[in-house]
Amino acid sequence: MASQIAVKARRGSLSLFRITFAFALTVTLAILGGVSADARPVQSSIVVDAASGEVLSALNADTSTYPASLTKMMTLYLLFEAMQDGRVKLTDTITFSKYSAGMAATNLNVDRGDRISVETAILALVVRSANDAATAIAEHLGGTETGFARLMTNKAQMLGMTRTTFRNANGLPDPKQRTTARDMATLSVALIRDFPQYYGYFKRTSFKYRGVTYRGHNKLLKSFKGYDGIKTGYIRASGFNLASSAERDGRRLVVVVLGGTSPSMRDRKVADLLTNGFKTQRGTGTLIAAKAPQGGQVKAAAPAPADTTAESVVEDVIANILIKPAQAASVDEDEQPVSAVKLAGLKGLAPLLKPGTRPEPKPAEAAIALATPALKPGTSPQVLKIAEAEPFVPDAQSTTVVWKADGNYGIQVGAYSKYNAAQKAAQTATDAESQLLADARIIIDTQKMNNGSKLYRARVAGLSKTDAQTACRNLKAKRTDCLVLKIDPTLAMGN
Repeated sequence: MASQIAVKARRGSLSLFRITFAFALTVTLAILGGVSADARPVQSSIVVDAASGEVLSALNADTSTYPASLTKMMTLYLLFEAMQDGRVKLTDTITFSKYSAGMAATNLNVDRGDRISVETAILALVVRSANDAATAIAEHLGGTETGFARLMTNKAQMLGMTRTTFRNANGLPDPKQRTTARDMATLSVALIRDFPQYYGYFKRTSFKYRGVTYRGHNKLLKSFKGYDGIKTGYIRASGFNLASSAERDGRRLVVVVLGGTSPSMRDRKVADLLTNGFKTQRGTGTLIAAKAPQGGQVKAAAPAPADTTAESVVEDVIANILIKPAQAASVDEDEQPVSAVKLAGLKGLAPLLKPGTRPEPKPAEAAIALATPALKPGTSPQVLKIAEAEPFVPDAQSTTVVWKADGNYGIQVGAYSKYNAAQKAAQTATDAESQLLADARIIIDTQKMNNGSKLYRARVAGLSKTDAQTACRNLKAKRTDCLVLKIDPTLAMGN
């Protein structure tokens, strides 16, 4: 009897320990990781008049969330900056390291040592949203991705993106890589304003690499009048994101939607916000910290005159931090960037002052202040003010259940000995059944054979059983082999 009581006591203690440990582990993961398994994407949006910088409408615009592949906009910003400064040319080549070539899908399926031109790398980010290409750009410019991420974060602060932190160049999940809809709108406007000569790349809907034509996911480029970019993004923790811009009758708007429940829902939301925005003349009375050229027109920018303002000094410092392509090859993947300049050190840099000029604020603060758009003539300072972003506080939208695939079925349209052939087959099938497969995702499933070779199975996932069967029936009628099968939709992590 005594032994039975002892056993029960031990079982009770063990159960209590398990409960306590599980609770402690959950709290620890929430604190350290910032994302739990039950985390729900935040639905947020913002509409901005690009010429004035005025916010026309906003929903949860300052709520912290994950940028996903919108991250690549900052990667491109720094690349465009290097091109504009003459440090990089379109015809230069970028070499994939073992680390960059190993990035998860979506990617170009390259090997270590493969090379691409800078222009191909740009298209790979804009159209394909290739994670391996983004990391290769980061290493080409910054030596290591970690070092480049520091440059990304510092540039974000200089642009006025005060709620953004970057940890990688591609947007793959990282609990500390955070942003807001307002900050992504600021970055979108900055790309239009600072690099009008390169903005046209965001209009591209396809590009060819190694004989395969890759098509983008930004369908509004073909369906919304005046729409000309900018970038899509998706990870489970963020939902479906889209930073976008359109111009009508000389007026340019920027719209950012984060946390969409599906690509089609996200696109409809952006289209609705743009449509309403073009009908609206009165905004909310707040400005983002950046604005495009007056009138919203995208024109070739004239070279800026040399000066010694706080902004130019900070820009020069950042330019000098960037490692030249020739140096990058000598940096090991696990080492810090070659430059000894740390972000912390930037805070102590004093900008050059003209004789008799009063002391300026710290460089980062000065750069943000200089980026603040001037008020329109006759506008009272009390009417328009720079919005203060509130600290992250979970709200009703934070618990909204977002993206779910239409079902856990998919189709397979062949197995191939080469990745590119499988990719092409899946894309061809998607194009052939564009209505049924509009929101489906391509998965190239790799199977290693006994002889050491690989077999690549071309699949399209995220379908209901009925849609999968109908799509297969239609494809077979077009003499395309097709097989209906169950597929875990969470495997489709592409953008």
